[in-house]
Amino acid sequence: MKNKLWVGAGWLGLIALFLGCAQVGSPGGGETDKAPPVVVDANPPFGQTGFSGSALRLTFDEFVKLKDARRQVLVSPPLPESPRLLVKGRSILVDLGEGLMPKRTYVVQFGEAVVDLRESNVAAGLTHVFSTGDVLDSGRVQGEVVDAWTGLPFSGARVLLYADSLPAVATNFFLPDSLRPLPDYVGLVLDSGRFEIGFLPEGQFSALVLDDVNGNYLADAGEAVAWLEAPMPTLTKDTAVQASTFKMGTPPRQAITYVSGSAVDSSGYWRAKIEGLTEWMSGPDGPLESELGLELLGPDSEVVLHLEGDSVWSEFPNFDPGEVNGLWQLKHPAGTDTLTFREVGPARGPVLVESPQGKLAPSDGLSLRLAPLADRLDTTLCSGVQILDGDTVRLDRTGLHLEGARLCFAPLVHEARYQIELEPGALTRRGFGNQDTLRLSFMALGENATGSILLTMDSTLLDSDRVLHVLTDGKGAPLYNLRLDPSSRFSGLSPGQYGLVRIDDEDGNGRWTGTDPIQRRHAERVEVVAKEVTVRAGWEIELTSGLLPRP
Repeated sequence: MKNKLWVGAGWLGLIALFLGCAQVGSPGGGETDKAPPVVVDANPPFGQTGFSGSALRLTFDEFVKLKDARRQVLVSPPLPESPRLLVKGRSILVDLGEGLMPKRTYVVQFGEAVVDLRESNVAAGLTHVFSTGDVLDSGRVQGEVVDAWTGLPFSGARVLLYADSLPAVATNFFLPDSLRPLPDYVGLVLDSGRFEIGFLPEGQFSALVLDDVNGNYLADAGEAVAWLEAPMPTLTKDTAVQASTFKMGTPPRQAITYVSGSAVDSSGYWRAKIEGLTEWMSGPDGPLESELGLELLGPDSEVVLHLEGDSVWSEFPNFDPGEVNGLWQLKHPAGTDTLTFREVGPARGPVLVESPQGKLAPSDGLSLRLAPLADRLDTTLCSGVQILDGDTVRLDRTGLHLEGARLCFAPLVHEARYQIELEPGALTRRGFGNQDTLRLSFMALGENATGSILLTMDSTLLDSDRVLHVLTDGKGAPLYNLRLDPSSRFSGLSPGQYGLVRIDDEDGNGRWTGTDPIQRRHAERVEVVAKEVTVRAGWEIELTSGLLPRP
C-alpha cells in the first residue's frame, strides 16, 4: 500500500512538472527556479523489503548533477567498497556492489550532493531506504555537532555508530587500518550542525563523529573528532535517542620541524631557524614555548638557548673554531639535528634585526632584538631628540640599556616622537662593534590612546583558579598575552574588535587544551562570553554578569 501511494505521488509530480514546463522557459522568460529536484521514480521503491538487487536508481523531475559526492553520499550500514555513482539525465544510478548483508535495513544518504542542473538548487537531506530482510528497522539517533572552540555548528562530518561500547582502538590513528573496525551504521551532519540516523535496529550504540576527509570511516591524523564515553540509551522499536552534543576538536598536530640556516662565527655566536615551528604552535591549543622541549646539547653545560618566533640563537662559551663538527646537537619537536658547520664565519658587531612597529606603549617602551647579542652599550656614542608639541629636547641617554639580546629605551612620554642614532662602535660584542650608524624613529601612544575592558561578573567565576578569561581577536583567535589584572581589567588595549571566552583550565597550563583522541581526552570546556566588543581609545567597556557590554 505504501509503495502504491508513493508512486502515485510521483505521477502527480510528473503531471505538475509537465504543467510547469508549459510556463517556465517561455520566450518572455519567467521566475527563477528555486525548487529543489524531486524524486518521481525509484527502483527499488522507498521502503521495499526483501531486496536482493545490487543497484539503486532514482529519477527526478528535472536534470540533476552531483556535488561533493565522495563526502556527501553515504550508505548505512557501510559497504565493503564505496558505491559507484552515475548521473544520466534525470537519473542517478548507485551501484551498491555485491556486499549487501542479509536481514539489514539500508539507508542511502545523499546529504546535499544532489542539485539541479541549471540553478544548483539542493535536494537537502535526501535519503532512500530499503531492506534485505522482511521488515524495516525503525529506531533513530539524533544529535548536534559543534566546534569545541567556537561552539558553532560543525557541518559535513560523519557520525559513526558502533554496536555496544566504542572500540578502544577506534580513536587511535597510529594503528593500521586493519586493526580498527568499521562502524556498524553511519550518518551525515547537515549545515545546521544537526544529524539524524534513522531506521536503526533495537540495541545499544556508541558514537564517534569524524571529519572524514579521506572517506575511509576511520579516524586519521589531522581529522577533527569527537566521541561519547559511554553507550547511548538502548534503542527500541519506533523510538528516538537524543545524543549529547558532540564537541569537535582536531588531534594535536604532529611536529614537522627541521633546522635550517645554521651558522656560527669565530666568536662562538650561533644562530639557526627551526622550520615549521610557527605553524605547529599556531591555533588556540598550540603548544607553549615551555612545552617545545628545545635543548642545545654540547660539551659546555652552561649553554643557554634563546628563541623568538622560529629563530634560535646561543653563545658557545668554550667555542673552538677548529673543532665544531659533531660537537653540538639541537633537540627540537621532531627530533635531534647534529649541527654541522661547513665554515666558521667572521665575528661581527651587533646589528638590529627588528624595527619599531606602529606607535609604542609608554609603559612598555622600546625593545628591539640584536644579533649577535651585545655585551656592551656605550651611551656616549648615542644621541637623539624627543619632540613633543613642537618642542625638541635632547634625548635622555640613561634610558638606553641592554636587556639580554635586546636594545631597550624607557620610559617614553605620551605622544612624543623620538629619533635615536647609535654611532659605529656603540654596540659591541667581544670587541667587535656595529660598523654602520643605526638610526631609529618612532612615536609613543597618547595618554588616552588605548581602552580597557572591565569584568563585573560573579566573583566565584573570577576568583576560581581553574577558570580563565581570555580575550580573542576579531577572528576569534585567543590573545593569551593579554592577561586579566587583579582589578579584573584587561588594560592597555588597542582600539578594535574583541571577544571574550571562559575556559575551564583543567590541567592548569594557562591556556585551552584541545582534543587528544589517543589519550581519550576531551577538549576543555569553552564558553563564549561575549562577541564583537568594540574597544575605543580612552574608553572602558564594562562586561556585566548579563554578558552585555556597557561603556
